[in-house]
Amino acid sequence: MPGFRDWFRVPEKFKTLLILPVQIVMNFTAIIPFALVWYIGMTNWSPQFVGGDWWRADFIGPYNFVLAVRDELFLNAIARTLLISAICVPTEFLLGFTLAYVLSGNFVGKRFFTLVAVVPMMVVPAAGGWIFYLMFIETGPVNGLLSIISGHKVMIPFMNDPFWAMIAIMLADIWQWTPFIFLIMTAALLGLPPEPINAAYVLGATKWYTFRRVVLPMLKRPIMIAVILRAIESLKIFDYPYMMTRGGPGYATQTITMNLYESGFKYLKYGLTNAQCLIIFIACIIVAWYAVKPLRAAQRGG
Repeated sequence: MPGFRDWFRVPEKFKTLLILPVQIVMNFTAIIPFALVWYIGMTNWSPQFVGGDWWRADFIGPYNFVLAVRDELFLNAIARTLLISAICVPTEFLLGFTLAYVLSGNFVGKRFFTLVAVVPMMVVPAAGGWIFYLMFIETGPVNGLLSIISGHKVMIPFMNDPFWAMIAIMLADIWQWTPFIFLIMTAALLGLPPEPINAAYVLGATKWYTFRRVVLPMLKRPIMIAVILRAIESLKIFDYPYMMTRGGPGYATQTITMNLYESGFKYLKYGLTNAQCLIIFIACIIVAWYAVKPLRAAQRGG
């Protein structure tokens, strides 16, 4: 059986043979839940109506998907989450990158400031949400500080105002996840080869010119990785709006994950929630495919 023996003799085929069992297990364990989610998304399953048995639920085809794209709360939650991501991710990147660049130099107290910079990321998000909630309530430190600055008592209801509630949530997200960008960019800056940078200085280039023409091009891949990872992660925001506003006032700060949580666990719309999850899942795959294109192009370019 020369064909069978080739799998052990040819290195490329032998590598495939080694990873085959893992691939079979991983695909098997991934396909079954995905198929189940897809099927339930095609039913009207809700435990309060059909006795809790999903296989007894009526098959209604793509009707849940039609309901999902007509659901204003769901669509608004998507738009709100994208808005948070569009504002927070660039802000976190600019702050994290600036912090990494400043702390990459040598000065007294560098270790202390580096430790302080990464502490927010170590805080449990739910605890961070509670801390920011206490800070922004009417009798909290933020209003207290504004009272000291203005000279009269300030009682802004941050958590009851849609605009300020959203600002508070964004500030909490920026506070916690700027260290993530800081760590990635610090590692990237410390890994840069010194020769091109020193050569630029020897040739008379200024610091700004060297940074713009030498340092930034070498950081292209780490920057793309940091932004893509943070952008994907930002779509999962749940702890801060849940702990600080419960999605309110009304639904003004409800995000995608909060909308799915309420639809599934609070209102028990299992079929509709599965359809909404699939829509988000497919949309994320499409966006991720195009998002990593520049990274793949950079890898091909060496």
